[in-house]
Amino acid sequence: IGELKSRLKELGMSQGGDKGTLECRIAKGEESAKLGLQTADGDPVHQLKLPKLKPYAARAGISPIGTLDEIMFQYIEFLKKNNPGADTGGEGASGGAAKRTGSGNGSGASGISGRVLQLAEEDDFVGIINLGGANVTASSSVAVLRKAYLKLSLVLHPDKNRNDPDATRVFQALVNAYERISQPELVEEVKVRKGKKKAAAISRSNEGCKRTKIRCPRCKNSWSETSVEGNPDYFYNFMMTGIRSFNCATCLFEFGCMTAIHNCPFCKCSFEYHPSDFHRKITCGGKGCNKIFGFHMFHCSDRVMKNLKEEIQVLREKQAISTEQKRRRAESFRRRRKGNDDANAETAFLMGLANECPRCGISLADLDDKDEIDHLRNCNDEVKIAANKRKKKAAEQKTEKKKQKQDLQEDVTAKAAWDLLGASNENMWMLTDGALQKECAEQGIDTKGKDNCDMISGLVRSRESQVLTKYKGTKGRAKVTAESLPSNLHTMTAAQLRAVAASHGIKVGRNKRKIDIIELLQAEQEETRPLMITAESVEYVKPGTPKDEVIEVESGSESEYSGSESEYEPDE
Repeated sequence: IGELKSRLKELGMSQGGDKGTLECRIAKGEESAKLGLQTADGDPVHQLKLPKLKPYAARAGISPIGTLDEIMFQYIEFLKKNNPGADTGGEGASGGAAKRTGSGNGSGASGISGRVLQLAEEDDFVGIINLGGANVTASSSVAVLRKAYLKLSLVLHPDKNRNDPDATRVFQALVNAYERISQPELVEEVKVRKGKKKAAAISRSNEGCKRTKIRCPRCKNSWSETSVEGNPDYFYNFMMTGIRSFNCATCLFEFGCMTAIHNCPFCKCSFEYHPSDFHRKITCGGKGCNKIFGFHMFHCSDRVMKNLKEEIQVLREKQAISTEQKRRRAESFRRRRKGNDDANAETAFLMGLANECPRCGISLADLDDKDEIDHLRNCNDEVKIAANKRKKKAAEQKTEKKKQKQDLQEDVTAKAAWDLLGASNENMWMLTDGALQKECAEQGIDTKGKDNCDMISGLVRSRESQVLTKYKGTKGRAKVTAESLPSNLHTMTAAQLRAVAASHGIKVGRNKRKIDIIELLQAEQEETRPLMITAESVEYVKPGTPKDEVIEVESGSESEYSGSESEYEPDE
């Protein structure tokens, strides 16, 4: 960062911000300097301060509302488009705007592919994402970045460019660019002595970051603001990254970062939050509030992280059981509700089992005893019936909205837990259907008509064939070990066990029973082999054991260790 700030000082530009912002600012500054972009008064564009830049931006039709970087980057793009020499003279870090989108003028995917590789060598990640015609910056929201990324991934996916030998490299560069912008680089290489592997250290500046206020969605009380709850500071990290959910100290309601209420530290208004924003600086989007802020990252020791991983592993295994129980209850409820719901509701009202009339919504308490039948016979007030229908529809929409937020919370928690445990193929069974669909969409895999096992199989194949920056998969079937399998295999259903097998690259037929899948997984373990018992002898072979040290136990007789003088006499 010190070197980056020194370069910005040479260019005469602002030196504040995180590493990703500094790199993007240097790229734009060098491009502007190389093209010689100047204002009408002869001032270099990249050296302008915000008050002086705003009038020029307004005259060019650019909104003067925003940060210095946002306005300057847009103004540079405007000058490049209107400067005849900018498109031909600029081969700098970002290139001309026409060059970025020029691939659409007949050159097709091959033209974009070459430009992607060129920009990847220059580490111009924003330039890569903008090749699809978007106009994003390093401070754009995750939703805008993802939309631009998905649009470009549909063109550059290797399956659609089979004749391009560099298709995989191009797609890897695109994925790397998206992740470097949407998730600012946290891993810094630590220099060690020659001959040893480089260690990785997590580091991030908290400059401009705040501990934002989080409130319970039920009682609206603040979460973990006092020491009464006993939550350490680093629990804020776990909440905001979606790794864990917590209980409100007032009403005991369990909620996570997607269901909680988040307030802006400046205007105090609520704003929508996603874990992808935790390592970014954003604006709340409130009316009249344009202040940028980040989210404070508290220190967490290695011991705490180790304990957290063990805890999360157990929680995800328990969650798998809970999810299956909920699915079974929902299926049972759907079977019981078969038939005419209106008729069932009226029957329940007549029997006194419903508190309100299913037609007009009148309360049972407002009627005299045994007047339910007379009321239903004469309940024909269209105004009241229509009002009750609107009331029911609003209640259903509210319930559906809550369910969607809860499902999204489960998807985020599953994804965060998977990332924390190494994002390996073997743990992909932990992901929910929503999280799997998002992963498939980011890698260009079609999910139409596929269940979770099919999606997992597709992701495993994709990660094996494309060594992406984020993933470290190896080709071929993954090793099945005791550590890679969940500890509660026997409590899982056949569908969940098929997902575990698919995570290890093992295809299991749908007609396989639960016990068959468990035996198949156990047989695939490489560290131990099953004890084979026959009518004549018992033989146990330990991996790596020489043949002259094999243990044989004769049925109904003594046992001998071949090559040893010791004897074993079984108890009678």
